[in-house]
Amino acid sequence: MALFIKPHGKTGTEKFLRIIGMAIILGLVVYAFWINNQSTLEKIQARNALWDQTKVLSKSERDFTQGFIRSMRNEFGVKVRIQIILDPITEQEVDPKELLIVISPPTQTVGMYFPGLVRHALGKKFISELENKHFTNHFSDDEWPASLMTCLSMIWERLVNVDSNQSVPKVSTDGNDGLPDPESSVHKE
Repeated sequence: MALFIKPHGKTGTEKFLRIIGMAIILGLVVYAFWINNQSTLEKIQARNALWDQTKVLSKSERDFTQGFIRSMRNEFGVKVRIQIILDPITEQEVDPKELLIVISPPTQTVGMYFPGLVRHALGKKFISELENKHFTNHFSDDEWPASLMTCLSMIWERLVNVDSNQSVPKVSTDGNDGLPDPESSVHKE
């Protein structure tokens, strides 16, 4: 069965305009379909990248975290997974190109796994301070979500400033006042 789309028109100009109109409509439908698929894929990736068993993160904290995850993938090509679990942290299989942050508030432990280049760019001292000092004393007063946001911001700022002459923020355990938003951060390339 052959499908022939023949525009009807009395003059050649009318037929031509109808063909152009059909092509424009077809192009718009294809574009809308592509945008919808891209949006759906981003939602699925964001849902799989942030796993919160505690259900403690607020909507703004979830949005910030998902923005960090998207920005790391778009800017640096690094896949990020953040897991907030109720069980003790166990050894996990991690992709070599994946940044994994696991937080267990009931056991007050944090595990961070960085890809090689990211680990090198951040530095051993910075990573050690994040893992061992940054979340200290924030589990007891349920301030660990703010510490997580601060941690993500510091990682972002450190990576963005690796190749520039700008200063790198120091590790702090204070609140999240003045946190930079990873998605709106402007940096030199």
